[in-house]
Amino acid sequence: MTDSRLPALSSSDALDRADHSSPAVSADQQALMDEMPATGPEEEPSFSISLDEAADVFIATKDGIEFGGVVFAEKDDRVLLLATSILPEFRGKGLAAALTRRVLDMLHAEGKSVTVKCPVFRSFVQHHPEYAARLDHQPGRDPDDDV
Repeated sequence: MTDSRLPALSSSDALDRADHSSPAVSADQQALMDEMPATGPEEEPSFSISLDEAADVFIATKDGIEFGGVVFAEKDDRVLLLATSILPEFRGKGLAAALTRRVLDMLHAEGKSVTVKCPVFRSFVQHHPEYAARLDHQPGRDPDDDV
């Protein structure tokens, strides 16, 4: 993203930090996770999503401002969702849940296999279990081995 107020996080940085344990959730992540239960599709805010292929980031833009993004890694038709970031002044407006929903819907429509490492996406799926079937769940297999 071009907005310097968002934490710089590349997909390679996130892959380096993605281990098999559950890392502690930051205050920023918790703020986004707190939005998940309250937002439904009928309350969908208006914004656009673009893909920055060079950085492996879905970028969310509202009124000309890049307010958030989702860092991912992709190999073939498999996508590993790593981290979500929303500028503080855009939080609490349903944008985190809407961005999460739209990314999952978009990847599903493209026939992609999706694995979630991002705690924001995990929280969304916990509060919206209808999305759980869209995730790659293969018992006994570490999904990180493929990305």
